[in-house]
Amino acid sequence: MNCFLQLCDDAKNQLGRQLREEEISFLQWMYNRYTEEQQELELECTEA
Repeated sequence: MNCFLQLCDDAKNQLGRQLREEEISFLQWMYNRYTEEQQELELECTEA
């Protein structure tokens, strides 16, 4: 997944409008969750 700003820009382009605050908040949560999971996976790989 690209950076958060790219994620927002892609969503805005797909919707054809500016994002609402709750949509930005959701995307921020989703992006944070994704990066946390990726870090956990990387840790598991290095510990194995």
